[in-house]
Amino acid sequence: MFTQHTHRGSPPLRLSLARWSSSGALALLLAVSSGCSQKSATAPGAAGSQSSRVADSFHRQRFQGKQVHLEGRASSGALWEIDKPADWNGELVLYLHGYSSPTDPVALPHNEAIRDSLVARGFAVAASSFSSNGYAVREGVRESDDLNDVFRERIGHARHTYLFGQSMGGLIGLILAQRHSGKDYDGSFLVCGIVGGSTEEIQYIGDIRVLFDTIYPGVLGGDLEHPPVITNINAQVVGPVVAAVTANPQGLGIIQLLARHPLAGNNGQELVTSLVTVLGFAMQGGGDLFTRAGSESFFDNAGWQYTSPALPAALVTDINNRVARYTRTRSAAEFLQRYGEPSSRLRSPMMTLHTMRDPVVPLFHEDLLAQVAASPNLIQRRIDRYGHTPFSAGELMPHFNDLVNFARAQRHRDHDDDDDDDDAVAAGSSAAPVLLDPRATNPAK
Repeated sequence: MFTQHTHRGSPPLRLSLARWSSSGALALLLAVSSGCSQKSATAPGAAGSQSSRVADSFHRQRFQGKQVHLEGRASSGALWEIDKPADWNGELVLYLHGYSSPTDPVALPHNEAIRDSLVARGFAVAASSFSSNGYAVREGVRESDDLNDVFRERIGHARHTYLFGQSMGGLIGLILAQRHSGKDYDGSFLVCGIVGGSTEEIQYIGDIRVLFDTIYPGVLGGDLEHPPVITNINAQVVGPVVAAVTANPQGLGIIQLLARHPLAGNNGQELVTSLVTVLGFAMQGGGDLFTRAGSESFFDNAGWQYTSPALPAALVTDINNRVARYTRTRSAAEFLQRYGEPSSRLRSPMMTLHTMRDPVVPLFHEDLLAQVAASPNLIQRRIDRYGHTPFSAGELMPHFNDLVNFARAQRHRDHDDDDDDDDAVAAGSSAAPVLLDPRATNPAK
């Protein structure tokens, strides 16, 4: 649901229960307010037009053997960009960005390092801004899928197309992969994605917010579904939360014991960072999600009793009596089911990559995906690290290469099953494909 990303070059998050400084607050502010989707501040000036579509055939001829960068605007208002290397390998990567604050202007994703790494490997890359920010899963699915047509019109037909999604973009990639056949998308690479579904992600965010409000009353304004407009996240969220936890660190421990999905972290610094990050995104995005769900409750804890054998019974009873209660409506549940939940349908190779201590989209998402979509097409990798989408482009490329090789091997195997050896050779690469064990989790640093 809500995602957090430290911009490349941004100072790392360093929080401590024992020591807090204004410089630490500023570092956290920069990270939380940026959102998982890095967006370009400059929108493209070129817009799609009828005359440009008439000249598409000419463009395809003109772009052959040349490096290309195109930008435009779809009729929905979504911005798009396409990059093709001169030595294009005939394959396309659709990049799917993560969550952006609802109050930010629509802008292209700031994914230059990933884009350039893919282009250097011979892939063409296309990305959409989506026509709105916030929990724009519906827009992301539709407008990323439409990029296939834009690419075909402007550049030509891609022999193979891969999905590359991060955070909320991972959920968008999951929906696209599961709604289409393997002929539409040849594989998907999903990084710290909401692959266990919107409902459990919202339960995670919601529990933390309502428990925090119960244990630290009056610290944050509004409530889960009606947060105040955030004009200064440091003054409205970061500073007050850290001050409250510093004064009463036991309260954070109580939240950890009662939440259905505890915060990620194996020390005080990580736990405080996780708490502030989750609350920051609940404050920034709760109102947007409430509107998208038809102004109906999207969170549900009406029948849930928060409990822990490690806490005194009287304390647990008191918290359950005072905690804010919400009942998810049928309409809101249908919205979340549609955008989106994992299904057992998985017709093309999928690789997921997740940190083991992700403060925004916790690791439980991978377990939920494995339960629902158990398939030889699914490869899941877990990295022993704290953070949400903290990987550099250089770290991501070997995993993406493995996904491509896995998909290539699947195509070879399918061709072999059809006794079509000639086509199998033509569709392959000069390098022997590597078939990975889809059951491996491959924990690594």
